[in-house]
Amino acid sequence: MSYEKYNEKVKKISESIKLNKKLITTNRKGHNYRDLKFKKNQNRIDTGNLTNILSIDGKYIDCESAVTIGKVNRATIPRKKIIPSLPEGDNFTVGGCLAGLGLGSSSYIHGFFNDNVIDFDIVLGNGEIMKNVSKLKNPDLYYGIGGTYGTMGIITRVKTKLVSCEKYVKVNYFHYDSFENFYEEFQRKIKKKNDDFIEAFQNKKEDYTIVTANFISDVNPNDVSVIKDKDILKQRHMCIYAQIAKKKKSSYLRLLDYLERYSYSAFWGHYLYSPYKIRDYIYAGLMYSLIPKKILDASPGHGKYNISKYFHAANRIVGDYTRDEYVIATDIGVPLSKLKGAIDLADEMTGTYPRWLCPIIDNHNPEKIFCTRKTDICKDDIIIDLGIYGIKNTNNKSKRINQAFEKFSFDNGIFKGFFSTCYFTYDDFWKQFDKQKYENIRKKYHADKNFMDIYDKINYRNKVKNGNLRSKLFTFFGKKYLRQINKNKDTLIK
Repeated sequence: MSYEKYNEKVKKISESIKLNKKLITTNRKGHNYRDLKFKKNQNRIDTGNLTNILSIDGKYIDCESAVTIGKVNRATIPRKKIIPSLPEGDNFTVGGCLAGLGLGSSSYIHGFFNDNVIDFDIVLGNGEIMKNVSKLKNPDLYYGIGGTYGTMGIITRVKTKLVSCEKYVKVNYFHYDSFENFYEEFQRKIKKKNDDFIEAFQNKKEDYTIVTANFISDVNPNDVSVIKDKDILKQRHMCIYAQIAKKKKSSYLRLLDYLERYSYSAFWGHYLYSPYKIRDYIYAGLMYSLIPKKILDASPGHGKYNISKYFHAANRIVGDYTRDEYVIATDIGVPLSKLKGAIDLADEMTGTYPRWLCPIIDNHNPEKIFCTRKTDICKDDIIIDLGIYGIKNTNNKSKRINQAFEKFSFDNGIFKGFFSTCYFTYDDFWKQFDKQKYENIRKKYHADKNFMDIYDKINYRNKVKNGNLRSKLFTFFGKKYLRQINKNKDTLIK
């Protein structure tokens, strides 16, 4: 793909914005669990054709903004190169990772995705095309763009670093029967940085697993597990968490399978859509029969059988709001030293297991607005992403749960993932983040009158009333279904 054709695409976006009289957004659904109905009243800019890799060499990859991580992996791994820190799924886009919050199990060494961006292009709210934004050119925008979720402009190109890798990894599973034993070893491994990748899981209250992965150049092909199979049940049984549940000690994977391990099994969430009894097969069959094929085909991810498609499709049937009262999907930022307190809070609020624990080194820069800690409160440079995805086991309402998590993160100088339902109060939100800096950058780069404010955007969903027919049907049929699935969760996960 030539830069000339890329420039033609960007020029069309610029011209469209110049003619615009309303707030601007993209036409993409994004990778989040927030309500997106606000887009109906905004001018939706088509960025769906920005899907080409522009150039690649041993040190960097230059992509149009809608290129997926899956496409990047397929271009770089054959060259034995990868982006240093990237979300481990195939359906994220490089533009979304920059404007949102991209991280993964290599982030404890390499930081967030945006820490590894060399430069990017962006179309501003007045239609101006700003090229090669970097640490040296427009550094306020370079550092300020992370975590703004499309409220600064339309990102059209992202150039990121590459680091060396091998085509296979050996995955090791270390199991612990108490928080104290787990935490001591987790801290030690993070500090030593001997592993290429590290993450951990809390399986039950006193059941933890640390998972490390390291590049290997030589492996017997017969020893390599294959996650990606057209049979969804095989994908499920081969997923990383299934291996943890079976208390395995190690396995070998293609690097591509490892980096996209959560696309195909949706962490362990496949059990939410795994029928258990005949009644459940009928119910699930009814749900999926109502899903238009075009929705499945249009859902993010590579391949028709990607389980993440079923999550997106099921949301169309179930409805976002009702789902929130039964199923939780959220990420809480936690200082490493405060992990026990966060786990105790999650027990009290949700009782949901398993939980994902992913360490990230926070390369703090005072110019960052959202994707960093408050150093006067949080002295830890290692942040844990505590991911809670599954069926709630308490009667706490979604609002109470999310507000408790938001308060915990803010009190400890960190942030909660904006992709999920947010209930921040205006004062609490801007007490945590630098409102003046955010507004100054938006004004300087013509975003203030043309793009939705970040607070309004991430809190939009909790202002929308619930009560559609899908929600009522789910409340009537779905509660029993989820209770049955939850009761047999351990079997289904394995």
